[in-house]
Amino acid sequence: MADNRKYYYLKLKDNFFDSEELIILESMENGYIYSNILLKLYLKSLKNDGRLLFNNKIPYNPNLIAKVIRHNPNDVEKALKIFESLGLIEVLENGTIYMSDIQSMIGKSSTEADRKREYRKRIEMEKGQMSQLCPLDIELERDLELDTN
Repeated sequence: MADNRKYYYLKLKDNFFDSEELIILESMENGYIYSNILLKLYLKSLKNDGRLLFNNKIPYNPNLIAKVIRHNPNDVEKALKIFESLGLIEVLENGTIYMSDIQSMIGKSSTEADRKREYRKRIEMEKGQMSQLCPLDIELERDLELDTN
């Protein structure tokens, strides 16, 4: 039986840490802790399209977030306030925390997609090897094209 799990990944641009928000965040006291919290929240929100939800139903609160990401509750609470002021998160009416700009960072894959990608890659490699093995055929095709012109 095929193993068909879904995988989510976070795509960060190479200048992610050079953005104004992250520079401001990391320049604060405990800034590196806050940037670590931010990355963990991004990862936690991947399955729910940027929303922080426990079991896809219950919005996370600061204490629950602190337990799940293994950080001090005071640091998490302060980080959330800073994230909101920098526009990195938005707290919705029902209390759900939404990670802003996450849609441009989300990627999805599955083992089935990975299998197909690997198959296509193998076919392309075989095509490349076949073209290297038959340079005479390529020359004959060129000669035929020249004759027809």
